[in-house]
Parts: sequence; structure tokens; C-alpha cells
Amino acid sequence: MYNYIRLVFFSILLGISACTKEEFVSVLQDKYEPNVQEAEPSADEFTVNLNARALQNGERGEWKILQGTVVDNYVYIENRNNPFTRFKGLPGQEYTLEWTRWDAAGKASVVKTTVKIAPLNIEIKDTTPAIYQTILRLSVDSKYKGRWSVDQAYGYITTKFFDGYAEAPENKPSIELHGYANTPYTATYTYTYAGREYKFQRLIKTGDYTQDDALYELQMSRGDTRIVEDKLGNILELNLQGSGIAWRLKDQQRYPALRAFKKLRKLILGGSSLDQIPDLFGDHYTDLEDLSMDRIGSDLVFPDNFGNLNKLRTLLLTPLYSTDVSREVILPASFGKLKALESFSVTGIGSINFNGTLGQLTNLRYLNTYITEIPENIGDLKNLQHINLVSRNAVIPQRFAESRSLTYVRINFIPSATRVITLPARIGDLKQLQTLDITASTLYELPASFSELTALRILKLGTNLRSIPEDFGNLSSLEDLTLHGTFTKLPNSFGKLSRLAYLYLGGKTESLPESFGDLSSLVYLNAESSNLKTLPATFGKLKKLGEISLSNSKLEYLPESFGELDGLVKLNLAYTQLKAFPKSIIPLKSISSVILNGNYVGDIPADISRMKKGVVFNLYGVPNLSPEHMTYIKSISNGAVFYTNFGYF
Repeated sequence: MYNYIRLVFFSILLGISACTKEEFVSVLQDKYEPNVQEAEPSADEFTVNLNARALQNGERGEWKILQGTVVDNYVYIENRNNPFTRFKGLPGQEYTLEWTRWDAAGKASVVKTTVKIAPLNIEIKDTTPAIYQTILRLSVDSKYKGRWSVDQAYGYITTKFFDGYAEAPENKPSIELHGYANTPYTATYTYTYAGREYKFQRLIKTGDYTQDDALYELQMSRGDTRIVEDKLGNILELNLQGSGIAWRLKDQQRYPALRAFKKLRKLILGGSSLDQIPDLFGDHYTDLEDLSMDRIGSDLVFPDNFGNLNKLRTLLLTPLYSTDVSREVILPASFGKLKALESFSVTGIGSINFNGTLGQLTNLRYLNTYITEIPENIGDLKNLQHINLVSRNAVIPQRFAESRSLTYVRINFIPSATRVITLPARIGDLKQLQTLDITASTLYELPASFSELTALRILKLGTNLRSIPEDFGNLSSLEDLTLHGTFTKLPNSFGKLSRLAYLYLGGKTESLPESFGDLSSLVYLNAESSNLKTLPATFGKLKKLGEISLSNSKLEYLPESFGELDGLVKLNLAYTQLKAFPKSIIPLKSISSVILNGNYVGDIPADISRMKKGVVFNLYGVPNLSPEHMTYIKSISNGAVFYTNFGYF
């Protein structure tokens, strides 16, 4: 049944087809009106797509700009003869365009259309992270190459847009504005197109300086190991050791956010790029307790407001390049306000003139500096414990003895040929003094009270002392002693220094008292270049003496008791006045090194065979020594070693 229906339907179709008259219908129209549809926006800026009707066979067409601002290379029709071309104009401008169509017979038809180019709209975006209040980030689309300007004063402008071109940050599409606190700014972006300037603005307002702003200026951020902060987020410590960016601290105008570290207690700047002491500290870091500026800058000067740091406890300052002590650095009067200061260590910037302020630093415990002159009011420093001074003027004021908490004093006076130095008459009042080290060419005498320094453990007098007080032995705590001068003898009380372990004797000392043997704790004796000719008979009692150096002295012989120095390990008798080998060294039980260079001791006796095994002798420059005799001595010695001008034995 289905196949039958199909056959009948097909037969009907054939019949209809055979009866239809063949006709030609043209697809192209004979009559045509050149209508123009509304222009459509293009993907290209300031460009629209024109849309006239298609041309027929034998027709041609042309676009023209009838009205509107035309600028070469900026306003044009891409293909004037194409009904579907593109037109580019100036932003915000209106143009009248004309489309003319000529038919195959040459008859023209004209139609006009109005085109409006969208106005230029450059959006200024604020991309500032929420943690910053005075460091603002603004940006525009990078295709608009323009220039930024800001209406109010600011620190500086930088950019985060890096396209490989070296140019001012204001010419980059994005900027970072480092502004001043609580300031309304109008940022203007000027874009020039087709010879015309287009300006776009954004109003922004900064807040207070924040510690995050300040950290950013130092190229740091929270969590950095160089930062210590409290539970409230306040920065308490900054370690800028070796920082290459620390120089910014001296420029408050350009980097104003650095003022925000108002809770800072400790600041370390050693070896950093900071080359001067900035006003910033006294203006804004008034909670500072510890300030370290080791090896920074040169020709350093304290600003007038430095005294505002009234909580400062420790101050360390040395320049990268030291200044001669002839340069005087006068401290500002405000320095006297540093009542909390405990440690003042300022060296290498010249000679400090405290300008009357030293006595006002009533909590000072440690003083280490080069100074023009030790002022009288140092006596007001009742808590002062440690002094290390280099002084240009040879003066120790009488009131020095009033600083009765002193435990350590080291003073080096720059050589003065005219002014005699006198120690305070009541220096003995320094009952806690344990170390006294004075270098001065014009200190000749010690006051009567000197021997009352009963706590003194270390005494070094690099001076020209003419005599040593008879009661010198009353310095019962003395352990380490250095004496220089023109004195020729030591007092008999010297033997009472029962704790003395190290002794350095210089100058013209000719003899030692018999009581010298009572120095039961002595382990080291150095009397090089002295006038000593002999040693006392009691010398052998020094059982703990381990090293002796008497080189270049006038020593002519050793006492018999010398062989009783059971603890002696090293002996240096080079270039003395010995005329024969000192036999008294042969019994020494612990000796390992003997230096006899430059002495007439070549007659080494056969008794050397009894000497301790393995002793090393230095015999350079001994005139009465021969290789033959040394060969013999080597054969009988107990493993001794000999260094001579003609070889090693």
C-alpha cells in the first residue's frame, strides 16, 4: 500500500513539471536605493563600521567626510569605495558622512549619515593595598601613553610598571605616590591624542602615617626577622645592619612615612648607608632606648634636637672613615637632657667637647670616647663605672676622684711636651677601682693617696714616673702591673704584692728589692730594655714563675737560686751583658725554651748533659761559638736542640 502511494505522488510531480513554463528570475535588483544603516562600534578605539548596501554588477561607490574635525592620520575612511569599510574619527566628535552610488548607467544616488565617535574615557583606578595610608597606587590602561601630575606637595613618585623604557615615573601608566599624611590630592592624568590634551582626574586623600608605610619605605615588611614588634603591632626594634636603604632616614621630606616609628626602642644601623645623624630621631623617635650607628659616614655631627631622646640608654657611634682628633665636635646644649643615658661610646669622629653637659648625664655608667678635655663636672657622675678616654688636653681634674663608683679607668693622653699631669690628690677615694691604665708622657709622680686603691687589680702606667711610692706594696689586690719611667729602683714593700701574677717593668730600673722573692703568685716577668744588672738572691723563691723576658737588659749574671725556679718554662736573655753560659739554668725542671742570642755564652759547659731533656736553645749571634764545639755539645746533651748562625743541631 505504501509503495503504491509513492508511485502515484511521483507521477503527479512529473506531470506538473512538464506543464510549467521556464522563466529567469534575477537575484540582483534593477532599482536600488543606497540606504545606509546605522554605523556599528568597532573593536578599534575611535572607529566605527560603516554599513551601506552592497553594490550590484556595474555599480561603484564612494564615501566622503562632509562635516567634522579632520586631522591627518587620525581621521580617515579606511577604504572609500567599500560600502562596508571602517571610519576613524576623534573622540567625542560628530561627523556627517556621504555615500554616493553610481549605477551601471552612471547615474548617481547620494545618501548621508551622521556618525558620533564615543568620547574618550580613561578610568583612573586606585589599587592601593589596604595596609597603606600615605603610599597610594594609581593606574590607567597601559595603552594610553600620558603623564601624571599631582596638585599638592608630596614625597616622591615611583612606578611599578616596567616596560624596558628609561623615563620618568610620571610618564608610566601606573604610579606609586608617596604623599604626606592627611592630605587631599587631585591626581591628573593628561593624555595627548591628535594634538589635543585630554585630562582625567581622581580625588584621593591620605590618612595618617602608618608603620606599614614606613616599613615599605625601608623595603621591609612584617614578619621580617630584622623586626621585633609587640602584640599591638608596634615596631619596637629595627635591625638595619648593612642596609643599603638606611640613608632614607635622613630625608624626612622625601620619605615622610618614616616618621611613623614612634614606638621604636632599638635601632641598629651599623655598616649601613646612613652617612649622618638625622633630625628624624629627635623629631619622632623619642622612645628610643638603644641606638647603634657603628661604621657610618664621616665628619658626623649631632643635631640640635638630639637631646629629645630622653629615654636613650645606650649610644654607639663610630664613622666609616675616622676623623683626626684635632677636629672638635661640640655637642648641642640639649645633650644634657639625656638623663637616662647609661652608655656613651662615640669614637673616631674627632674630639668631643661636652659643652658643659657631661655632668648632667647623671645615670651614665660607661664612657668611651675621644675628648677635648676631661671636664671638672665629671665628678657629678656618681654612677660612672667604666671610662676609656683619649684626651687632647693633659688634664685630670681634682673632682675626678668624686666619681666613686669607678671600677675601670683607661686614659691615653695625646703627647704633650708642656703640661704636667697631676693625678687627683684624693684618687685613693676610688675604693672600687679595679683597673687603672694611663698613658701620659708628662705624668711624673703618684699622689700620697695612691696606695689606698686597695681594690686595684690591674695597673698600667705608660708614663715617665720618677719614683715609686714606698707604700706601693699596700696595693694588696694587684694582679697585673705595668710600670714605665725613669725610676731606678722599686720599694722594699713591693714584695707585699702577694697576688701579683704579671709584671712588666720598663725604664731605668737597676735592681729589684730582696722582697721580690715574696711575690708568690708571679707567673710572668718582663723587664726588657731595663737597666737590671742582676736579680736578688731570693729570686729562686718564685716557684710559679713560668716565663721571663729580660732581653736587651743590662743583666750580667744570674743568682745561684735561679735554678730553683721549678715552674720556669721560657727564658729570654737575648742581647744582655752575659759573659758566660749561665750554669744556674741547668737544674731548671720545667724549662723548654732558652734564648741566648747575641751573648758571649759559647763556652757551653759539659754540665749541660744534666739538663732537662729536649730543651730548645736559640744561639744566634753568639760570637764565641764554633761548629766543632756545637757538635760536641750536641753529642753530650740530653736531646737538646740548638739553633745557630751556622746551622741546626
